[in-house]
Amino acid sequence: MPVEDIVSRLKRFGEGEIKREDGVSGIDVEDDARLLVNDIERYPHAFVLACIADRQTKSDIAWSLPHAIREAASGFEFDTLRGLSEDQWTSVLASSGHRLATEMVRLLPAAIGHIGDRYGGDASRIWANGSSGAAVARRFLAFDGVGPKIGNMAVNILIRDFGIRLTRPMPDIAVDTHVLRVFERLGLLGRLDHSQLRSTQGKQQLRLQLRARELNPEWPGELDWPAWHLGTKWCHAGRAPECDACCMRPVCPRDGVASQSTVGS
Repeated sequence: MPVEDIVSRLKRFGEGEIKREDGVSGIDVEDDARLLVNDIERYPHAFVLACIADRQTKSDIAWSLPHAIREAASGFEFDTLRGLSEDQWTSVLASSGHRLATEMVRLLPAAIGHIGDRYGGDASRIWANGSSGAAVARRFLAFDGVGPKIGNMAVNILIRDFGIRLTRPMPDIAVDTHVLRVFERLGLLGRLDHSQLRSTQGKQQLRLQLRARELNPEWPGELDWPAWHLGTKWCHAGRAPECDACCMRPVCPRDGVASQSTVGS
């Protein structure tokens, strides 16, 4: 199966799964929490805080955090958050269920401070009109606790789920274990020997990023949502993948799942 056909089907799957009226894809949170993180017109800082929190925890916990903070603070205006004490941040985060709650007590107030100092309290200036995708990713990287994965993820969400128009160069794929697994099984990226993979994790992550640029140079990050969604819903790691239920089954060589040839490099 030609690589181009696999990539095309992967992109069509992603487009078909996106429902812009629902905002951020792939999260399962209560309505009030969803409405808050999706309101990037009035509360763009809610989106930024959720992105920063979306690490080493369930995404639903991360994307519910802004609503929990609003409940504790009795409001979510920027000046309200900037006035919260360390004890207030600690209280709400301690009960959030976030694995890095202690670290978030430092990172989230620091993010509010950075938005105030650098963007005058208006986080939407991070993705101001005329910005390139790469520039917006770079601005996210200026936040403490944000690495390339979260930076690229945030920008890809803005483009994909909110329709924010950015210019080239566009953001990279958000390197993730689910995305890597799906790329390998689809044959889009050659597998490394397991013993090598342990010692060269950084290399494999870079190979994934470069491969996405090669496969979809106009917008490499377009491939991360559909690959991540496949990896979390059907293409499992800890148990047998549900290949018969997967939309990619007709074109997937199932590399590493069955004895099939690889079409990537």
